[in-house]
Amino acid sequence: MGVNFILQGAEANISRIKKGTEILQEEWNKTEQKVGDVFSDVRVTVKFHEGMELEVKRMKADVEIDCHEPAHFFRGLNWVLNHLEKAEGESEKKEKAYFAGNGLMLDCSRNAVFTVEKVKAMIRILAKLGLNRLLLYTEDTYEVPELPYFGVYRGRYSREEIREIDEYAQIFGIELIPCIQTLAHLHNALKWPEAQKIMDTPDILQVGKEETYEFIEKLLTAIKDSFHTRKIHLGMDEAVQLGLGNYLKENGYKNSSELIKEHCARVLEICRKLGLEPMIWSDMYITSNTGKSYYEVPENADCSDWKKPAPELGLVYWDYYNADTKIYEKMLNVHKQLSDKIVFAGGCWIWNGIAPNYSRSFTCTKAALATCKKYEVPEVFCTAWLDNGAETPVDAILPGAALFAYLGFHEEFDEAALEDEFQDAVGSSLKEFLKLDKFDQLFLGDQVNMKSENPSKYLLYQDALLGIFDYHLKDAGASEYYKKLAEELKNSAEICKNHAEFFEYYHCLAEVLAQKADLGSEIKAAYDAHDLSTLSRICEEIIPHLTENLWKLKELREDLWMADAKPFGYELIDLRMGGVITRLDSTRRRLHNYVEGKISRLEELETERISYFAEGEPAIENHWQRAVSGADFTDTI
Repeated sequence: MGVNFILQGAEANISRIKKGTEILQEEWNKTEQKVGDVFSDVRVTVKFHEGMELEVKRMKADVEIDCHEPAHFFRGLNWVLNHLEKAEGESEKKEKAYFAGNGLMLDCSRNAVFTVEKVKAMIRILAKLGLNRLLLYTEDTYEVPELPYFGVYRGRYSREEIREIDEYAQIFGIELIPCIQTLAHLHNALKWPEAQKIMDTPDILQVGKEETYEFIEKLLTAIKDSFHTRKIHLGMDEAVQLGLGNYLKENGYKNSSELIKEHCARVLEICRKLGLEPMIWSDMYITSNTGKSYYEVPENADCSDWKKPAPELGLVYWDYYNADTKIYEKMLNVHKQLSDKIVFAGGCWIWNGIAPNYSRSFTCTKAALATCKKYEVPEVFCTAWLDNGAETPVDAILPGAALFAYLGFHEEFDEAALEDEFQDAVGSSLKEFLKLDKFDQLFLGDQVNMKSENPSKYLLYQDALLGIFDYHLKDAGASEYYKKLAEELKNSAEICKNHAEFFEYYHCLAEVLAQKADLGSEIKAAYDAHDLSTLSRICEEIIPHLTENLWKLKELREDLWMADAKPFGYELIDLRMGGVITRLDSTRRRLHNYVEGKISRLEELETERISYFAEGEPAIENHWQRAVSGADFTDTI
């Protein structure tokens, strides 16, 4: 039996909610609660209106949902579903959507390209939260028929895959928006011989070359042919070396503010020709005008003499860093002088290393969205960057997405209410997710991790013989800290059955860190004391047990990756995790040879452990290659 609908509104909306409800009902019927059987007896009256209010009323088996659009309907429907058996008689929910557009940006460019089924699963969660935007960030991971090297060996999406995701998103009233790059962040595309003629620097296209704009037109045509929307995010951020490579050699120096305006004008011509509605990240327009960093803008800045973007070009203000609302106010004042089409992009810190940084994400998001409401910013979205190789499983984004949704429909933050909404939409406990914050709070206690320290990453990867970070572990109690965290996470997989594999991975990571964090310090102390008994025990007992757990950790991460993403890119996780295991095996053999008297000394252990981080600086190292060795991975250009 299906839901009994009495519908008022545009036929397109009615068609969407019927199909979307059938999909969600099928999903709900698989849950332990079997709520679908109860839900099938409910009569739902749906009305669409111009205002942004969402009102849900229930009187026994009769439900009325008054809303602005299908995405908001699914938020209301999800609330009804999860409260059918919790209340008798009449119940009511009233909310207001503060943003016309609110959603998630999924990073599919840092080696993990998420499967069609995984993106569909994410779409269903976004629908339950009432979010209506999903941006796919694809630098070179989408098919461009005329460019065979574009995204090769990287798991790029075919046009058919994007169309399938797009059609699915439309069912739930979610607009799938392409988020690409048309200036910088193109090192993977520019590394191939066919792209050398359009390269300024290894990461940036050469402005002014006709071949560059022929290349960009091919990209934009492929996008137009794949996506339903005419909106497109063109990127153009962080081109800090713009005009300083081949452009400089061929044309001489030209100010970056002039180059960015020239380039935007040419790309906009192509967008007009193809009927696309573009937006870009705003940092290059600000930094090229001030000559300073993005956020280093004077208070009450007068931008009347600045070079400004064309009126039809949207500007996306990105900021995941600041807790002070005054900074957001300052930046939004600048943006309002530059454009009438402003979008705000915040973020959920799942790019902190191996574990998410929710404390910083929540602190910044609450400040940012409060200011966006004050300044009536029409659209916002939560970025899910996966810098440095997508080491963090993508489901770690869910608390950040839920927070954006909650604050999109509520004036103030209420932790208990957010926990309820998260449970209803995600089917897992927010409290269990937030425990993952502790992986990187080793040196912080209960402080907010505003500097993005990430010891869980470099303590996992660091070499036990070199002990590059061991200086900072004095009196930190790292092994006991992670042993306690492992105990706290022991039951998380059982509590969060929908994310059991996810929490099994993090529980195993805590166990590994409990064994490995202080291993280098213990080896060094035993060596300095010529304690051959302890060194022998480390060889025969501790390292083999740790290696066994590392194999388990690697397999858990592989299973998560293959469930979420295409296989391309996982090979680098394999190399990193496998490298830890191989180096521990080498460490065991080196120690064994020393204990047996086959070698007289271990030079690595005679090297003084010195401070890696400057005094007063945060304990962060997110570059794997720096964490594992003092040597260079590449020593030639």
